[in-house]
Amino acid sequence: MMIDLFRELGVTHVVTVPDNTSAPILAALEGATDQEPGSDIQVVYATREGEAAALASGLWLGGSAPVVLMQNTGLLEAGDGLRGTALRMGAPLLLLVTLRGYAEARAQGVDPGRGIRGRMDLVRPELDTAALMTEGTLEAWGIPFLRVSDGTDLSPIRDAWRMAAKEERPVAVLLEGSPLP
Repeated sequence: MMIDLFRELGVTHVVTVPDNTSAPILAALEGATDQEPGSDIQVVYATREGEAAALASGLWLGGSAPVVLMQNTGLLEAGDGLRGTALRMGAPLLLLVTLRGYAEARAQGVDPGRGIRGRMDLVRPELDTAALMTEGTLEAWGIPFLRVSDGTDLSPIRDAWRMAAKEERPVAVLLEGSPLP
């Protein structure tokens, strides 16, 4: 399902640092390219998410149409690669962000979108602070974001792709549900 959407959008590369949440998407991509020699979607593995943002920006500059797939913890790491490269260049990157800690926060009665409200949010062992920092970080960096909440309606990915191209900047999609490959 997501691979079909990537093909529809003309995605040429998925640049990523793999994590457990994105594993099904990567497995499906690798399976699709194994079955279809010469596939138009290549998976590029980076060592850090900041590197992934820079690689994707370079691919875009060279005429490709990349997507960056990362976990929200990696998004926090990618700040300088996004700020100093993708945002400054006006690279229309689609950032697909898997969400570590969101389900656990909600199970604790905490809305991850509310952000950090004080020291206690930072030291609670049952709360992954990456969940509380994700949306506020995107807002601070001026990166708009949409959500895929159930894994079956992928239209926000299409909308974000178009928004990134129109506004000439990265746009994120928060993958809250289990996206279908």
